[in-house]
Amino acid sequence: MRILNISAQKPHSTGSGTYMTELVKAFDDMGHRQIVVCGIYPYDRVSLPQSVLCYPVHFTDPEDNDFRFERGLVHPDTDFVIEADPPERISYPIVGMSDVMPYPSTQYKKMTTGMIREYENAFIKTISRAIKDLDPDLIICHHLFLLTALVKKHFPDRCIYGISHSTDLRQMVLCENLRDLVRPYISQLDMALALHDDQAAKIKEVFGIEDKRIKVIGSGYDHKRFNSFGREPRASGSPVRLCYAGKISKAKGIPELFSALDILASDDGVPAFTLCMAGGCRDEDLLKALGDLPDYAEWFGFVSTDELVSIMKKSDIFILPSYYEGLPLVIMESMATGALPICTDLPGVRKWIGAHVPDSNVRYVPMPEMLGIDTPTDEGRSKFVRDLTSVIKKAITDIDERYITGMVPNTDSATWYAVASRILKGNK
Repeated sequence: MRILNISAQKPHSTGSGTYMTELVKAFDDMGHRQIVVCGIYPYDRVSLPQSVLCYPVHFTDPEDNDFRFERGLVHPDTDFVIEADPPERISYPIVGMSDVMPYPSTQYKKMTTGMIREYENAFIKTISRAIKDLDPDLIICHHLFLLTALVKKHFPDRCIYGISHSTDLRQMVLCENLRDLVRPYISQLDMALALHDDQAAKIKEVFGIEDKRIKVIGSGYDHKRFNSFGREPRASGSPVRLCYAGKISKAKGIPELFSALDILASDDGVPAFTLCMAGGCRDEDLLKALGDLPDYAEWFGFVSTDELVSIMKKSDIFILPSYYEGLPLVIMESMATGALPICTDLPGVRKWIGAHVPDSNVRYVPMPEMLGIDTPTDEGRSKFVRDLTSVIKKAITDIDERYITGMVPNTDSATWYAVASRILKGNK
């Protein structure tokens, strides 16, 4: 089969980027011919199988001093195109599905008519070339949002699937400037792919897509790299090793994680522990906190996949205190490497993991009362800190007292090969 994979963002650096890259690798293992279209900066390196061609759409990093506005570009503050041909580089930063990205980004809700037109021209020009070169049997777009809608608008007769990563549903709430443009075309997709049942119900509600055109595919992990082989056991009497990996942002519950760990560190009844954090941060408040971490904590910044595997294999407990996720990859990855996962009881996550990893050892922290999509109320935040503190304390104690045997759950149904197979089922 010939498959065209499309994302408006980098095929790395975020959960959805990793999702696309790993799916491409799984399809490649299956023998399918592929092209990837993605939004990147000119200096980015894309890690894809050698047989997969990448057709990039370049954005402008505001920190790149070599770039200057040139004739032919659409200025972000205008609503007109200076020249008909799209520019070699979109004149603003990559548009991110989250308001805070681990790299310079533009928010969808701040896009003007001119910015949208420039974005559409650049991507459709590149996608047209990819379609001409590949003649795909299937086009898979990541995120049920602007670019996916534009692909369906320009290529209505192609078989197009769109994968939701939940952030798209959030953007449909936040972006009044794009909602009416996005919804009609997303509703025409041949198939909308959801990560879990709760998300599938939300897709139906938001876009009006009928049940027969919504498929739950779940999430996966790279079993070749994330496994317990060579795992470093904790030495007797040494601190319990905690880990967090992902964007360092408020929506991920990082301030509340810091508060919970400060409480535990001052509790003489809690065994000693350390915290290793990996991930990019562009939040000024959190950057200050990261610069003044307590002695038990260390932040490594953005790390490679191999470095993340190494970190997880040295960790006893993995913590994801996020307020908003699709189906977090890091939970499967941490389980597979032998770490004990702690996760917010996010909608749909417990049910999907329970169905596909029946011997799952995930420990859930109750979801707090929410003020917005990824912002708890003050009372909800306080209760979440208390609940998170309690769950982490119990896990640290269990690890320290050797209550947990270290058995790794069976995650075979959550590999990328399994996800890729679910996507293609019925599309042959």
